[in-house]
Amino acid sequence: MIIRATSLLVSLIVASAPAAAQYVIPLTTGDGRVGCTQGMTGIGRPQLWEAVRDETAPGGWALSEVAGDSTDLHFPFCIDTQMAARDFDATMRFKIVSGIREQAAGLMFRARDATDYYVARASALDGTVKLYRMLGGRRSQLASAPMPVKAGNWSEMRVVATKGKIEVSLDGKLALSFTDRSSPQAGTIGVWTQSDSKVLFSSLLVSAATTRPY
Repeated sequence: MIIRATSLLVSLIVASAPAAAQYVIPLTTGDGRVGCTQGMTGIGRPQLWEAVRDETAPGGWALSEVAGDSTDLHFPFCIDTQMAARDFDATMRFKIVSGIREQAAGLMFRARDATDYYVARASALDGTVKLYRMLGGRRSQLASAPMPVKAGNWSEMRVVATKGKIEVSLDGKLALSFTDRSSPQAGTIGVWTQSDSKVLFSSLLVSAATTRPY
């Protein structure tokens, strides 16, 4: 599955707009449909994302992957193919509900296709925040930090990426900072999960990369 961006509009917004400007990644629609493009990395059953009723989510809907495949190397995602950004400041609101094999919520970014992207993920199962690079369909860990991740509560993950520097925070606390020595390129942004994780995603906002206190 190729997920290269088809429009430079948001890339231009992210590169040049004031810090206050934000782009809302369309995870769900007002009438209860999936608003992003579904895909998957790895093996297992095909991904199945659905809009789920949740009165605590904006507009009353949240996005969730419901296939329930317990395969470890099963990474469903849902992205906005109409935008591309290399440098950005993104905030994702999520609630981990359950999962036996894994309980992970991820923010996927700089995605060139289904086998080439970065992802920051929080796991309630092992209480960590990790940064991965997926390249050629193979996942490698770039950084990891212990961080309490509570299932059943809404949380916010923030990723600020500026050239080679990537910072990931959870609920207002800086979790990890990583310097990428490669030459990162612009790519799409979306939500990501693993295995049988049951996660609700309520919003994903993207703006120009700025320095803000944690």
